[in-house]
Amino acid sequence: MKLIDSHCHLDFEPLSEDIEGVVERAGKSGVVKMINIGTSLHRSREAVELAGRFPNIWASVGLHPQDAGELGEIDSAIDTLRDLAKNEKVVAIGEIGLDYYSAGSGTKGSVSAEEKEKQKSLFIAQLKLAEELKLPIICHVRDAWDDFFSIIGNWKLEIGNCPAGVIHCFTGDEKIAEKLIKMGFYIGFTGFITFNQDKFEHIRRSAVGVPLERILIETDAPFLAPEPHRGKVNEPAYVLEIAQKLAELKAISAEEVAETTTKNAEKLFNIR
Repeated sequence: MKLIDSHCHLDFEPLSEDIEGVVERAGKSGVVKMINIGTSLHRSREAVELAGRFPNIWASVGLHPQDAGELGEIDSAIDTLRDLAKNEKVVAIGEIGLDYYSAGSGTKGSVSAEEKEKQKSLFIAQLKLAEELKLPIICHVRDAWDDFFSIIGNWKLEIGNCPAGVIHCFTGDEKIAEKLIKMGFYIGFTGFITFNQDKFEHIRRSAVGVPLERILIETDAPFLAPEPHRGKVNEPAYVLEIAQKLAELKAISAEEVAETTTKNAEKLFNIR
């Protein structure tokens, strides 16, 4: 069974302190490829560097919405991303998007109107870059669906016959998932689908409803470790548990989940 962890942060501690061990354990769990995600200029550089060291790691470059308020000059940052994206191991622009929950003080509704405008400007600038470079996007959206749909509706980012990108760590409901699929996105599911609390039930229902051909699986390591590893440091090896849970929810085999989601990731990110 071959798996792809479509979204991880291998340059974050403590994974970066044992990167060879992390890659080795991933391989033993059937993880043949990993996409290491950039979230800032510094971490985008690290993602590219790490992808150059390992043949089974690719990178994305991007600026996370939570960093919008402290970024400074957007045009200069976009120029840096453009240069980084010239590397052959860079397969997407991301993690980009909107986050109206955890920015600022970390409570819902805490994001000021000024901060929202900065996030929107940064998001649009990176959409333009993705369009220019003909790269898919990896989107982070939290408590900002209305503005996300308002912005993304003005862009046609389809690359060839491949959908425009993926909504990573999906936390929306079935209606939002359906709308995203119609717009051409893949949906990324994390360890949230393994958590048993009722507050995650809407994510599990969405996972059941989304066609397997439009799903990616991801760890978001070192965050969000799935059951039975919850509370521990997450790593790409644990994407196996997410595949198994998705198979259980859809009443299909884990092998089918692995085969289809691997093909999905290979298609979206143009990796073989």
